[in-house]
Amino acid sequence: MRCFVALDLPEALIRPLTRLQAGLEVGRLVEPENLHLTLAFLGDISDATAREVAAGLAELPDGPIELELTGLDVMGGRKPNLVLMDARPTQALVNLQDRVRRVAQDAGIHMERRRFRPHVTLARFQKHMTPKEERGLAGFLAFNAPYALPPETADSVSLNRSHLREEGAIYEPLAEFLLTG
Repeated sequence: MRCFVALDLPEALIRPLTRLQAGLEVGRLVEPENLHLTLAFLGDISDATAREVAAGLAELPDGPIELELTGLDVMGGRKPNLVLMDARPTQALVNLQDRVRRVAQDAGIHMERRRFRPHVTLARFQKHMTPKEERGLAGFLAFNAPYALPPETADSVSLNRSHLREEGAIYEPLAEFLLTG
């Protein structure tokens, strides 16, 4: 099963993010219930490995995370494949991501070494955008790029299964863990 570990967004962030998405007229919007900040993509893992990851996540010593979403951007270079809202990479957030990576590695999952860029994906794009879609995206970014939200406390991490479908993924929470410190 295809899995990832996410920092669950507080409800106070979901509403402004969906209002922001309403102004984006290109791409496939991420459903409000699927908005999250990925801490680790685990890939295809077995049920036994998922249980081992869940056991490790239950032992996370971290407390709640102050999460600050700081601006819009795209990922994918000249042919963007998604629009995102960056999260400030605070030391607490970076430490949490590092601990989650170690939990995954301890469960035997090979983790690609990538720079952690904390973000929330708002929409995904097809491989080829029309010139009209490109102009729409450029206008959206020009108007909204500096958009930022006040900090909110994120207090849970979840292990999720991703069911891929042509019209968009469905995320199934397998386990949720409160960050109590």
